[in-house]
Amino acid sequence: MLFLAVFCGFLAENQREHMVENKREKEYMQSLTEDLSTDTANLDRAMEFGQVIRTRIENLISLLNNESSRDSVAQLYKLDRQSGRVVNIDFEDRTSSQLKNAGNMRLIRNRSVADSTRSYWSHIKTAETISARLEELRLKAGDISAQIFHNKYIKLSDPHHPIGSVISILPDAKLISDDPKLLALYSNRRQVTLTVLNNYINEMVDAKTAATNLIALIKKEYHLK
Repeated sequence: MLFLAVFCGFLAENQREHMVENKREKEYMQSLTEDLSTDTANLDRAMEFGQVIRTRIENLISLLNNESSRDSVAQLYKLDRQSGRVVNIDFEDRTSSQLKNAGNMRLIRNRSVADSTRSYWSHIKTAETISARLEELRLKAGDISAQIFHNKYIKLSDPHHPIGSVISILPDAKLISDDPKLLALYSNRRQVTLTVLNNYINEMVDAKTAATNLIALIKKEYHLK
């Protein structure tokens, strides 16, 4: 009788733990879908902004490579300033950090969901690697830009908030240097930046597709609204 009582107690405790883990699993999935929805919205904004910066860099390169258009100093100044903006996305890691660091991935018993989640995290890692490379190239291009453009010819509508300011270039603007070799080097730097930016945008497209598919899969498998 004692053995039976102990055994029944063990089964009851095991069942209780099983129910608790099931509840936690569903809570994690609900939280993860919310994070994924945030990511997709952020990805949309980042992709849209990235496409704007891509066009500006393309126009800047075109001007730099066309000697006859180098008289458009004001346009060169404006495009240089606008092309240096940061394109980046911060992925929401509220739930993923808990799943990774606390060993809670074991709670995700649905293999398809677990595999798709890891695949999405792989997209995030790739995007972050490209982002770091893009920032490195942006800074290198900025070092060369500082040898060509002088900030005294740039007027901001709001100097205290330069990111949102309207950029005006003074009519007497001149280049610090119009050395063809330096301009060619700067064009090359921007071209490499453009290539990596294209890769970044493409990876963001893939990440959004993965996130959207994962949301649909989780909602289907866990009967979430």
